[in-house]
Amino acid sequence: MNPFAVMVPCSTSNLGSGFDCVGIALSGPDLIVRVKPGGEGLRITHFSGEGEDRLPRDGSNRVVIAAQRAAGKDAGNLAAELEVHSSIPLKRGLGSSAAAALAGALVADRLLGGAVGEEGVLRAAVEMEGHPDNVVPSLRGGAQVSVRASDGRVLSCPIPLKRTMRAALYIPDQELATSAARAVLPRQVSFEDAVFNLSRAALLVAALAQGQLELLGEAMDDRLHQPARAGLLPWLPDVLAAAKQAGAYGAALSGAGTTVCALCSAELSREVVAAMATAASAHRVAGRSEIVEVGGQGARVV
Repeated sequence: MNPFAVMVPCSTSNLGSGFDCVGIALSGPDLIVRVKPGGEGLRITHFSGEGEDRLPRDGSNRVVIAAQRAAGKDAGNLAAELEVHSSIPLKRGLGSSAAAALAGALVADRLLGGAVGEEGVLRAAVEMEGHPDNVVPSLRGGAQVSVRASDGRVLSCPIPLKRTMRAALYIPDQELATSAARAVLPRQVSFEDAVFNLSRAALLVAALAQGQLELLGEAMDDRLHQPARAGLLPWLPDVLAAAKQAGAYGAALSGAGTTVCALCSAELSREVVAAMATAASAHRVAGRSEIVEVGGQGARVV
């Protein structure tokens, strides 16, 4: 078998009201795994980029674990050298763990001649993640709504993006583990707050599909997770407000954070990232800004 490469894009999820079910693939950053089949077992021979100084290179690496899980009973037949490069920041809400799980499952699928299949790749990655909102867009591209059915199956539907946008990202140096971000969430919410989020999640999907982007400011509002997480990230409300004041259609915490994602026009994207950076700086929150395309293509094996 000839060498090949797996490329998986990062993603933003939740978009405020679409908690644990709405996600969008972004044009970058991404994860690349170059594969040289042969030898014995899966061996990471080179690791560069985000996490190179702390992520394991043995069988406990997430890419290797995902490959073995996806392969199932055929895991013993996986044999290749892996070179991993990631530009996706860790613990910043841009789907780095989902990308690693997908990359490993896709490596297994190619090494086994397609025996895993797309559904097997999806199942393995979602089982590792616990929820599909980053996995599905990173695999299939575009904007996606995805849920886990009661029998464990992943059900998803693409959201057509009628108008082009940019994602203006402010990526703090501060990290936040998903487990910590979930630990602060309320176990129960009021009926009023549940209706608030349900109505805005529906509006979010409709606004994206119909190109009524002026509705995103309201549609990306949230009462389920962002207020609680603002207790860990006290600068968050000011950065969200700054993005909208600078002309963003809407803004939200990306995934569990700490990245803030503002959806905006290409023309205003520089003003939006500058406003978010200024607001963050006022709270002494260091970080960097990026402007990326929204709804990019999903994972590729070449």
